[in-house]
Amino acid sequence: MEKIYYDNDADLKYLDRKTVGIIGYGIQGRAQALNMRDSKINVLVANRADKYKEQAIEDGFKVYEIDDLVKMSDIILFLIPDQAQAEIYEKFVKNNLRSENMLVFAHGYALTYQTIKVPSDIDVAMLAPRMPGRQIRDYFLKGGGVPAFIDIVQNKTGLALERLLSLSRAVGFTRAGVLQVNYKIETELDLFIEQFLVASVVKGIHTSFNVLVNELGYPAVPTLMELYASGELAEVLKLAANMGIGKVFQKNASPTCQYGIATSFDYIMGSEVAEKAKQIIKNIKNGTFAKELDKEGKAGYPRVRKLWEIVDTQQINEAHTLMDNLFKWRDV
Repeated sequence: MEKIYYDNDADLKYLDRKTVGIIGYGIQGRAQALNMRDSKINVLVANRADKYKEQAIEDGFKVYEIDDLVKMSDIILFLIPDQAQAEIYEKFVKNNLRSENMLVFAHGYALTYQTIKVPSDIDVAMLAPRMPGRQIRDYFLKGGGVPAFIDIVQNKTGLALERLLSLSRAVGFTRAGVLQVNYKIETELDLFIEQFLVASVVKGIHTSFNVLVNELGYPAVPTLMELYASGELAEVLKLAANMGIGKVFQKNASPTCQYGIATSFDYIMGSEVAEKAKQIIKNIKNGTFAKELDKEGKAGYPRVRKLWEIVDTQQINEAHTLMDNLFKWRDV
């Protein structure tokens, strides 16, 4: 059984007189910086000149250059996209690290695929939240927290776990619990969910909308609402997080709904899907996906842009706008 840690396992004293530097004030960086500041931790922020830098300044942070931030920090949180990390590390981080610094990643990607070669005289850890930044901040402000995965990759000081747990408490993760998970396992699971489960959901919604609206003539707004836009499916999945994916339908869905799921369960995704799942995880484990991602990033993400051109159509955006004008439940 993996070890899990809570507030009473974490002591903020390990951050006393320490400076925590956050590289990247994006989705994760902003939430974590604000939460740590509220926990009375000395936090510095570095970000390139973009909308996130403007947000950091608006939030009351002075925004430093990355190399200057690294020089001033004892603990550095590396919260920029995976594909960009190696270049930023080599240019601005590597030569400014000091012995017994701590470098913390929000995802095990760079460590798993060794896109970054960390020096042997620092602590290295993973602190991987299981929710986006908005939820991290919202739960914290309400007195709660969201769960996270942690791992110690390199323990130079002998205090890496204590420092990591202290960080976790400052952000609010230990309020919910932080689970010890090997960074390679975290990487492989995270990438698999994105490439198999999330891709299946997006493809299913896209296909359903085209078939129902464009081929069979169903009206766009009610179709969109039934697919996902009413929020019903999101609420069901949120309940599933507490009671399980089977029980949530048994306790909250009509017999008609349950029978419909039963009749299509094997038909909609047959045995060939398992083979596709195995191939996806194989490509993740053997580094094929990492090589493709590096190539895609250097080219400016053309496949990603093409995907959203296909999925995020004018037709579906117009349906969203009409729906928002018709219904006001989001204003409550």
